[in-house]
Amino acid sequence: GRRRALLEAALAQARGRRRAAMTGAGLERHLQALAAVANQMQLRPPFLTEVLGQPWALAFSPAPRPHPPLLPHPLRPAGGGFNP
Repeated sequence: GRRRALLEAALAQARGRRRAAMTGAGLERHLQALAAVANQMQLRPPFLTEVLGQPWALAFSPAPRPHPPLLPHPLRPAGGGFNP
């Protein structure tokens, strides 16, 4: 009935937020970056102060996972310059 439809709609919205966060499109990540830059520059923009003062429903982000190095590590070339 109606309760099931509401639950399914809420789950669909949560999935959308999670996907957005996983691809870096979650709004909270952009706000977090703006806040970090403003803090570093010692700025207190009214817009950011107002927005960050509101309650936000954060999307879920996956835990960071290590990426394989692009170059072999440790990088020890056999020789360099004119020496073997």
